[in-house]
Amino acid sequence: MISLAIDGALFNYRVAGVALLDGKVLLHKTPSDKFWSLPGGRASLFEFSKDTLVREMQEETGMDVDVGEMLWVSENFFVYNGIKHHELGFYYKMEIPSLADQNDFIGVEGDGELLFKWHPVAALSTIKIYPEFLTTELAQNPLRVKQFASGFIDLDKA
Repeated sequence: MISLAIDGALFNYRVAGVALLDGKVLLHKTPSDKFWSLPGGRASLFEFSKDTLVREMQEETGMDVDVGEMLWVSENFFVYNGIKHHELGFYYKMEIPSLADQNDFIGVEGDGELLFKWHPVAALSTIKIYPEFLTTELAQNPLRVKQFASGFIDLDKA
């Protein structure tokens, strides 16, 4: 996975998917996190970003996905679990062809769990989502292609 430790900080290259269905978006979080994010994960060396999303969704949910067009590129600086992060994120439209329902479910992240939930897009302002631009951008219809950059946010204090 492309996650480099540099001078006590981490650089991450992350890819995430935007699954929208019936006015809801699929988000996930660890049981201890106080915020939600789009599903995805870190790219492997020499792995195309679309392939990263396919692999991560298969590993975390057991589901196959179709990856569409890139929506957003995001550069974020944040603190998570006491460690400064520099993250480069690619965000793609994503469809889940074999989706049976929009019930909440538990996924796998290494030895831990991920909580997956379909949140109504109209109610996203009532929950914490990271990166923060997602609250506004997910409400756009149609979704707009953009690039984002944000300064340091301490997710441990959010």
